[in-house]
Amino acid sequence: MKTYPVGIASGLKRLALSLSPGPAGSRAARGMTLPEMMVAVGVGSIILMVITMVFMNSARSFAAMGNYVSMDANSRNALDHMTREIRQAGNLVEFSPTHLKFASYGLPNSFLVFNWDAQSRQLTEWKTGETTPNVLLTECDELAFSMYNSSFAPTTALAESKGISVTWKCSRTMLGQKTTTEDMQQALIVMRNKPL
Repeated sequence: MKTYPVGIASGLKRLALSLSPGPAGSRAARGMTLPEMMVAVGVGSIILMVITMVFMNSARSFAAMGNYVSMDANSRNALDHMTREIRQAGNLVEFSPTHLKFASYGLPNSFLVFNWDAQSRQLTEWKTGETTPNVLLTECDELAFSMYNSSFAPTTALAESKGISVTWKCSRTMLGQKTTTEDMQQALIVMRNKPL
């Protein structure tokens, strides 16, 4: 029979007791049961699903906010550009709710044209001498021009027109659906160089 020092013998005895199938060591040696494992997997799956849903909603909201900010900036830039050009233009020679044509101030046979195309959803600007129109606004669902006289009352006569009102609404698609729609933009632009 082999003898061990006292410290090692007591350690081996404790190890043997913990590995024996008796009441003290059976629970630790046995591990998890199948029902315990199923409950743990179910709870973990629910937690992962909730985290995924929160992440997806946050990402969708972030993308929608980015789209809205981008559309708003594009609309402001288009409106600033149109305002500057219309104020510097001369007489209004053609008008429809989707089309404006101005004679350039001080330049004979020179024109400035704004046109909205419902098919391409684009607002374009063209000046005499340019080969292609300049796209001012994209993804524009609605756009309408209106004429106003010098007392800012609506008019349909080109000779009386002194102001141009423009309104539009833009939208973008996200995951195949129109989810981000900008509020209606509206402005009244006075034609400073138009003779009365």
